[in-house]
Amino acid sequence: MGGADVVSVTIGHLEQDWNATRRELSERERALVELYLGFLRHVARTCLQQGWKVRFRPNQVVHWGEGGFGALFVLVPAQAERLPRPNLPSEVHFVREASMEYERAQEVTLDTLDRINYKVDPW
Repeated sequence: MGGADVVSVTIGHLEQDWNATRRELSERERALVELYLGFLRHVARTCLQQGWKVRFRPNQVVHWGEGGFGALFVLVPAQAERLPRPNLPSEVHFVREASMEYERAQEVTLDTLDRINYKVDPW
């Protein structure tokens, strides 16, 4: 086998290995994303059951690893004097009044929790 053949065969093997690696990365990423989105839906469900309004705007600009999954806004009762600083993901925002950002997000109800979603970029 000549030098060019060895290079071609080696690259072919590496491409096969990369394809297998990409498939596994995609499967693992989808599992992580679903786990995380499940938590965000849990936050929304819990707040909706309190009678609070919830809205979600998905991240459509950058990969979730760089910019999160979007913004989950929870409109709490106005009589809540001080909002605690929760140790929750940066996507969760508790607000006392509707802002432009809140208004641009899509309303979520107990029947539409699946609106809290994210499209995973394929590897």
